[in-house]
Amino acid sequence: MEKTTEKATTPQGKAKVYFANLNGVRAIAALMVVISHIELHKVDYQIARIPHINILNFGKTGVTVFFSLSGFLITYLLLEERRNFSAVNFKDFYIRRILRIWPLYFLLVFVGFFVYPRQGSPTALWLSICFLPNLAFCLQMLPDIFNPIWSIGTEEQFYIFHPHFFRIKNTKNILYAFVAFILLIWSIQVSMHFLAHTDVIWRLFSSFFYYARFDNMMIGAAVAVLYHNTLHPTFKFKAQSLFNLIFKPHIQVILYILFAIYTYAYLRYDIGHGDVPLAILSSLIIVNLCQAETSIFTIRNKKLDYVGQISYGIYLLHKYPLFLILYLVHTYMPQSNLLIQNLVIYTATITCAIGVASISYFGYEKPFLNLKKRFQKITQ
Repeated sequence: MEKTTEKATTPQGKAKVYFANLNGVRAIAALMVVISHIELHKVDYQIARIPHINILNFGKTGVTVFFSLSGFLITYLLLEERRNFSAVNFKDFYIRRILRIWPLYFLLVFVGFFVYPRQGSPTALWLSICFLPNLAFCLQMLPDIFNPIWSIGTEEQFYIFHPHFFRIKNTKNILYAFVAFILLIWSIQVSMHFLAHTDVIWRLFSSFFYYARFDNMMIGAAVAVLYHNTLHPTFKFKAQSLFNLIFKPHIQVILYILFAIYTYAYLRYDIGHGDVPLAILSSLIIVNLCQAETSIFTIRNKKLDYVGQISYGIYLLHKYPLFLILYLVHTYMPQSNLLIQNLVIYTATITCAIGVASISYFGYEKPFLNLKKRFQKITQ
């Protein structure tokens, strides 16, 4: 039976953590965003969307899964670092995040604002440089071709404060702090929602706090604490036995059914703040996929692993090939039937997005990732 997690010590004194299915989760989430954006931008090129089905919210669903996974994995690795080495090295944490996120992010900002083509206001540029692209997105200042960077700003803002929760010595109190933070964010969002009707400034704040999505990541973080406590018990928690029920096969079946039903409803009806139940369900499914011994489902295979490995590039860069493909179909295949158009658009866009992301990963990101390993105490 495949082991869910492995802990070993390398010659360099590092600990290893292994989860079997997480690259598959990344791959599916990234492709959901690509599919959503294909349908979203067809109208910009006078190309008909697929009839009788609304998959525009597929992108929101994929981003929510990304956020839940990010909060879960970052938290679990920090818990493992503290368990193996007694404390979290905050400097190394930020160096790792910089080396993973900044190179491609700033390349995209540079290309988007200065090269292909020059667009966007100076305000949007400075907001993006200062990792506030989500604010620029809310102000509708980001050009469509690289506006996925809004979510990178959200993650970077989350990383500013999240690791400092681990200054709390008692892990149980960390969990309580996460829950308190989630409730605080929800309170702010509800307040902003009501104030948004009174003034344009409040509408902007309401939009910004919605796109902040800190609650999505913190839900994943809270689930990570409970899961870590399942594998390595460090505190007593009354609801722990209830949480552990999610690993039962029949509960997993219920979770997948609920996820499918809710995702369908989320696609059909634009549910206000519908990302919160989705983040909860996504986090619980992610935990089950991590627990390979008991999981009733697996998404681990070489192709999905590869797509998941380069998913950061797919997510940030896919609109460049997408816009090119839509332009070519609009120009040279305007009279083709819907089936042929969609076969060309979907096949070419996904293939080219994977190709561009592969070039980015191996030709540009890889040296930074190799350098990042020097600052890792927990290897994946």
